[in-house]
Amino acid sequence: MAALPVERDQYGYWTHPVYEEFCDGREHIPTTEFNAWMKANGLEWTVVYRDEEEMDPTVDGYDISKWQPEAPAGDGWFVGSIHDTEDGAVCIWLRNKSAPSPEATAIARQFEQMKEMHDGG
Repeated sequence: MAALPVERDQYGYWTHPVYEEFCDGREHIPTTEFNAWMKANGLEWTVVYRDEEEMDPTVDGYDISKWQPEAPAGDGWFVGSIHDTEDGAVCIWLRNKSAPSPEATAIARQFEQMKEMHDGG
């Protein structure tokens, strides 16, 4: 899976399209299924939770646009998803265990081309 530019919506949410396709709108994914998908895609992951003391729920609500999560230590991390959960805002960080497959690179390139066509560029 290739890293893509993160273009958060007005509330600060964003999900990598490949990760979003896998999640398919589900709120919960069984751990065994998630781990199998990660392994099949040659990925590792970690999650960063927003420090809830940094927000005012009466002002921010579900708006996490001001939150800028820090990447984990090490090279190659990219954002899989920034979203809110029952436990607060999270950033799912992903990275490839090895070089992206030619298929993943082609999909990322195709996504960028479609985006450029959509954006008029």
